[in-house]
Amino acid sequence: MAGALVLGASVSGASGMPVFRHALERWQASDYEIVVFHRGAPDDDAQRLIDQLRAAPARNYANIDVKPVDVSGRMDAAMEDLWTCQTNPAPPWVVVRAPNTSADASPVWSGPLTETLVGAVLDSPARRKIAEGLLRGMSAVWVLLECGDAARDEAAVDTLAGELHRLEKKLALPPPPAAAGLRSPLPLRVAFGLVRVTRNDPAEEFFATTLQHGKALYTARPVAFPVFGRGRMLGGLVGREIAPDEIEQACSSIVAACAAEAKDQNPGRDLLLAANWSSIFDPAAAQLGGAPATTAVPVGGTPSSTSSASTPSHSGSQTNRKAGVLIAGAVLLAASLAAWRLRARSG
Repeated sequence: MAGALVLGASVSGASGMPVFRHALERWQASDYEIVVFHRGAPDDDAQRLIDQLRAAPARNYANIDVKPVDVSGRMDAAMEDLWTCQTNPAPPWVVVRAPNTSADASPVWSGPLTETLVGAVLDSPARRKIAEGLLRGMSAVWVLLECGDAARDEAAVDTLAGELHRLEKKLALPPPPAAAGLRSPLPLRVAFGLVRVTRNDPAEEFFATTLQHGKALYTARPVAFPVFGRGRMLGGLVGREIAPDEIEQACSSIVAACAAEAKDQNPGRDLLLAANWSSIFDPAAAQLGGAPATTAVPVGGTPSSTSSASTPSHSGSQTNRKAGVLIAGAVLLAASLAAWRLRARSG
């Protein structure tokens, strides 16, 4: 969990906007490089898929940069090395590389160019939930990558949901000028979401691989990742690390005041998400911030199955409490009016 610890040390301790809101409004998500190796002119089907990828940044708001490379022509040294490192590649062949990685770094994904691959790279149900939660102004959406052991997974969900719900009440926003310089009308609040991902879900295969890219594979234990801003992810908590102290440390660092304003001065790495981040600056975003999320699960409710949304279990009790407050207020108002009338008559 070094990522979260360093984040807390590097950005807290100064009066300013919370890290999560500064990141949401100001940190542009870095592009994933999508290299499409082909031999000669691509056929119609391949060209259609390449065009679909190229259109994704404008059409789907995906943070990708598409680079077709003809292996029958002259390639630069970096692309030639990348091509020769592939195992039995058959063009058209796709290699997905993480942002800001060295030329010799292992790719996130590689495989033949197909309709299924293009869809899996650009989007998935879990990533849609993460994006919606962040677009609604959540401080962070935690992603639980399950291990497949029901007991361990459910224990991790219970711990995460309980602690995040507690921290929503405990953690406070930085003091003024925390709201100074806000560009979005989204309400500034401490709120967390939780999304579960099954490792063997075909729809989440690319995303699960992205989560673990460059890290040791902890297939026998669940891993929890906090995601904030425009898809900025900190290091994961593995197995027994999914504990109250570790969760609070990560959440506190995300809610703390932002001192190191440049993204590159802070730890973490960007996920590949298809999300219109500019929508947070629309005046209508103020209403979205208070609306219940339909995908990213608020921590008051626990999804019964992976990659599924549920209504927060405490929403009914919240409604009842609000109704009780209104009734009590009405009673107090009536009593005040009655007392005023008695005083008026006696005078």
